[in-house]
Amino acid sequence: MGLSPTQAQVVEQLRSQRVASWTQLARRLRCSTKTVQRALAKVGYFNSINHNAGFVTLQSVPRFDRHGLWTHDTVHFSRHGNLLETLQRLIEQAPGGCTMQELERLVGTRVHNHVSRLVREGKLDRFFLGRQVVYVAADARQQEAQRQVRHQAEVPPVPARDQRDVPAGLDAVRVIRVLVWLLEKPEASVASVARGLQARGVSVRAEQVRQILDFYGLKKTKR
Repeated sequence: MGLSPTQAQVVEQLRSQRVASWTQLARRLRCSTKTVQRALAKVGYFNSINHNAGFVTLQSVPRFDRHGLWTHDTVHFSRHGNLLETLQRLIEQAPGGCTMQELERLVGTRVHNHVSRLVREGKLDRFFLGRQVVYVAADARQQEAQRQVRHQAEVPPVPARDQRDVPAGLDAVRVIRVLVWLLEKPEASVASVARGLQARGVSVRAEQVRQILDFYGLKKTKR
């Protein structure tokens, strides 16, 4: 079905603006919002998921991100549909589920009532992690996977320095060979330890022997 002249003007105006409210388009073209709706229905459009669905854009305009969302200034659009449908899809797609704060950052509006409705209708579930509520998929298997990911993410990482059991640039085998040599010959000099191990095929230098001593806080035994 073709566009009437007025409807064609509506489409061209929105293509030029990229994003506009229904009332802006109607006022600018001096037509009714019904005329605007009929025109855009013929070519395809997206309603905003925030600002009470008061903004619109043509289907060809958005460049959606990995979440299926696109933002123009403060107006958010979703390829998943309306706000309810978008929230359900975002939570189901998130490896560790979503908190309320995470959802609101994504969609740019308050979502408490919408998420609560989805839980009441059995389309989503939730669990508590400390004082935080995490929303997850309704499917039991997917939900368990999301719980595990979220719990693992809450475990604080061990600082990198504490993870290093041997001096930087050295592997455990060489360190052990040096320490064993020092136990057997505590009076040997740093240079002689390096020479002795090199003779046995261990690639280690005198400065590395000294590095091992410093790393473990060891002192050479004197005669």
